[in-house]
Amino acid sequence: MAYFVHPQIKSNLKNLFGLLLCFLKKPSEKRLEQIGQMFPDKKVYFTDMGRSAFRLIIEELALENSQMIVPAYLCDIFYPIFKKYHIEPIFLDIEKTTFNLELRQLSQKITPRTKAILIPHLYGLANDVVKIKEIISQQPAGAKIVLIEDCAHCFGGKINGKWLGNFGEAAFFSLPKIFPVLRGGLAVLPKPASKIPLETKFSCRDFFSLLNSFPFFAYLFKNYAGKIASKYLKKEKLADIGGLNCFSLNLFLWYAKNFEATLQRRKELALLLRKELEKLGFGLQPAENNSFIFLSALVPAGTNRDQFVLSLRRKGVFATRIWHQPIILNPLAQKDYKINPAAFPSTNEAAQKIVNFPLQNFYTEKDIKRIISLTKICLSAARKN
Repeated sequence: MAYFVHPQIKSNLKNLFGLLLCFLKKPSEKRLEQIGQMFPDKKVYFTDMGRSAFRLIIEELALENSQMIVPAYLCDIFYPIFKKYHIEPIFLDIEKTTFNLELRQLSQKITPRTKAILIPHLYGLANDVVKIKEIISQQPAGAKIVLIEDCAHCFGGKINGKWLGNFGEAAFFSLPKIFPVLRGGLAVLPKPASKIPLETKFSCRDFFSLLNSFPFFAYLFKNYAGKIASKYLKKEKLADIGGLNCFSLNLFLWYAKNFEATLQRRKELALLLRKELEKLGFGLQPAENNSFIFLSALVPAGTNRDQFVLSLRRKGVFATRIWHQPIILNPLAQKDYKINPAAFPSTNEAAQKIVNFPLQNFYTEKDIKRIISLTKICLSAARKN
């Protein structure tokens, strides 16, 4: 059996029949209402991608031509969005143990041009939103700073019983990072949008994404078609903010049903994997307020991270090194924003040492033990070299 980080569909008759229904039926109004109830007093909009949901927030909250405080450890897909809307990102380093914003310098980074603070709940671990909101409240009277939650990694996460996505003025989610839904984003806004994203159609991109949700095809793509697929998918990305197609929306509503119970089982598996990785010397995020959408860790000292990941892949464990390079390591961003990467030591270390381990909702303890067994073998080889 091969193990993958991105969400997978377990091959059985029940799931195949469910997929067929997702093609044929209309989205359930009741289920859509239940999703909306997760974010009381706010408006929810489905988009074709998580980045489209972020763009919708920028446009609806008039954040163009401003400064936005963001973590240095941020995916570089944000770079073209900042350029498009003439947003100047102000970077803060991360805490090495949480991968979330280092807050000690946050108040010093705020200027009269600061309109927003972006806080990703990275890999499923919630930020200290109470502390961040306290810092915002201490700003001079008249300062209007929007708090945006990047919930790409934390659908279903809570703090004190309250869903993440409710603590800021706005939030956005990237659904394919959490569910095998082919594509999709979700924007949470404080008021009705002036322009509702138009529904997109099921495309070739969606077809290949669907195949990639099954371990057999994912294995073929990872080994033989990765470069070709990535080039093709980039060509299909929309310039405008698109809505979510009916099939992907149905998939989301299907998998989001009873997700709390599923997430509890996932946490149990994550804690088991986390415990064993900690014994091997990996650096791990805290377990408290962590929904473990990703099980991410820093390799032990003296380990060649890239060799370790490649060794795992040869044995069928398709761990990943990072989503993309952090924005501060993007040469174009460095030039545009005059970034000195040395000013962000924790971000640099995370970029060099991070590993995302496979963790699926349908895994068993046997799967976790198998992953750990192969991890020990590959870790030993990566340390020797």
